Amino acid sequence: MSAIFAQEMVVLFAILTIGTAIGQLSFRGFSLGAAGVLFTAMVFGHFGLTIPRGVMELGLLLFVYAVGLQAGPRFFRTFRRHGIQFVIIALAIAGAGAVAAAVVGVWLELPYNLVAGLFSGALTCTPALAAAIDTVERLASGGSGLVSVGYGIAYPVSMIGLVLLIQTLPRLARREVKVEEQRWLVEKESETPSLQARQYRITNPNVEGKSVSELNPHRISTANISRIKHGEQVFAATPDRDLHVGDVVMVVGPGEELEKMKILLGEETQERMDVNANVLSVDVDVTEASLTGQMLAEMRLLERYTVVITRIRRQGVEFTPTGRATLEMGDHIRVVGDKTAVQEFVRLVHGRPHKAEETNMLPFLAGLLFGILLGAIPITLPSGVQVRLGSAGGAFLVSLLVGHFGGIGPLRLYVPAAARILSRELGLMLFLAGAGISAGANFVETLQEHGLSLVLGGALITIAAVLAGLAVMHLFYRMNLLATMGALSAGMTNPPGLGAANAQTEADLPTLYYASVFPVALIFKILLAQVLVVVMWRLL
Repeated sequence: MSAIFAQEMVVLFAILTIGTAIGQLSFRGFSLGAAGVLFTAMVFGHFGLTIPRGVMELGLLLFVYAVGLQAGPRFFRTFRRHGIQFVIIALAIAGAGAVAAAVVGVWLELPYNLVAGLFSGALTCTPALAAAIDTVERLASGGSGLVSVGYGIAYPVSMIGLVLLIQTLPRLARREVKVEEQRWLVEKESETPSLQARQYRITNPNVEGKSVSELNPHRISTANISRIKHGEQVFAATPDRDLHVGDVVMVVGPGEELEKMKILLGEETQERMDVNANVLSVDVDVTEASLTGQMLAEMRLLERYTVVITRIRRQGVEFTPTGRATLEMGDHIRVVGDKTAVQEFVRLVHGRPHKAEETNMLPFLAGLLFGILLGAIPITLPSGVQVRLGSAGGAFLVSLLVGHFGGIGPLRLYVPAAARILSRELGLMLFLAGAGISAGANFVETLQEHGLSLVLGGALITIAAVLAGLAVMHLFYRMNLLATMGALSAGMTNPPGLGAANAQTEADLPTLYYASVFPVALIFKILLAQVLVVVMWRLL
C-alpha cells in the first residue's frame, strides 16, 4: 500500500476523488462542496503524502482564467456603473484586516514579521505574502521565515471559515437564494432591457418612396426594421425594399429605442405581421469561424446575403445588432429574409456544428502565457519596493480583457460553456488539493510550537475583515445576497468561497462581482502588507 501512495499522481487523484465524494454528502441541506477536497488533502498532508509540484499554482491559474473569461463580457460595463462601490468594498475588507492584524500583534506582543504573515494568511492572499517577505528582507535580511509561519497558520483557518460562512450565509441572513436570483433578473432587465417587437404604421410623408438603406433608422435608434407589410404582402426588410405611407413595419429593439421610432415612422399599431411562405424568421447558432470577428458593416451582410439579423444573444445577453456589431462563435442569432436567402445564410453560419463544442486552444493558451508574463513584471512602488501581481493575478486580468474583446488580436477565442465550467471546477479542486497538502504537512506541528493564540489571532483578523465587508455590502449598499457572496470571496481573495457561492445558484452574479472586486482587493492587500510591515517594525 505504501508503494502505491508513493506515486504522487495516485495521491492527487485519490484526494480529488475522496474529497469530491465527501463534499457531496449532505446533512440537513449543508454540504462541504469543494472544501471536501481541502480537508481530505490536509489529512493526506499530515501523514507526509505529497502530490506533484506546481499543482496548486496550475489549479489557481485555470480557475481564475475561467472566471475572467466568464465575467469578461459584462465586467467593464458593470465596473463603470459600480466602480467606486467595488473600491470601497475592497478597501473596507483589506483595511479592516490590516488594522486587526496590528491590534493582534500589539495584544499578543508578536514579532512584526509574524504579524505580516498572519495578515496575508488571514486574507488568503499569496501576492501579499510575497510583498511582505520582500519588505521584511529589505528591513532585516533573513527575517522572513516567520512571515511564512504566520501565513501557514492563518491561511487554512481563513479559507475553511469563509467557505463555511458562504454556505450558511443565506440562512444567517434569512434570505432565500431563489428570491435573490429573481431580484437579480429584475435588476439585469432594467440594465440590459430585453428586446421587443412592435409594429408601426408609416404616417410620416418624408418616408414615402425611400428604401430601408436610405431611411437608415440607426441614425436615431439602435432598433432594427425586420419586416414590411405592403397591402396584404409581408416582406423582409432588405436594404433595397421601398417604404410607403400606409405600410406597416415590424421593428425589434429595447423599449426605449423603439419609442424613438414613432418620430421616424408614425403611430404604433397592433396589426398582424404574419410571415408569408416566401419569408422566413429563423433562430440559428453561429458555428462558422470564418464569419467571426468582423463588423457586420464590413461583411456587407444585407447586400451580399439579403437577410436581416434582428437579434444577437451572447453569453446570456441579448442585443440588437448595428453595423459595428460582430458575430462571435456560439452566438444565437435571429435571421429574417426571403426563404431562399435565409436558408442559404443559415447553411453558411451553421456550416460546422462540431465547432460549437471545441475550444480554440491557440488563443486560450496564448492568453494564459501573456497573463503569466504580465504577473512576472515587477512594479516599483514609491517606497522603492518592487511587487508583482503573480501569475494568477496576471492571468486573471488578461482573461477579463480576452473575455471582453473576444480574442487576442486576429485570434478569436471561443470556449464552450461546458469547457469553462470544467476548467473552473477542476482548477479549483487542484488548487485546494495543493493548498491542503501544504497546510496539512505542518499544521499540527505549527500549532504545537506556537500555540493556539496564533490561530486565534489569525481568526480574529479574518473575522474583522469579513464583518467589515458584510457591513459595507449589507448595511450600506444593501446588495443582493448572491453579489455579496461573490464580492466577499473576492475581497478575501478566496477562490473556494466563490466555488461555494456558485454551488448554490445557477446565476452568474457571484462570478461577476468576484471578478469586479478581485483585482482591486489584490492591489490593496499587496500595498497594505508592506505598510503593515513598516508600521509594526517601528512599533514592536
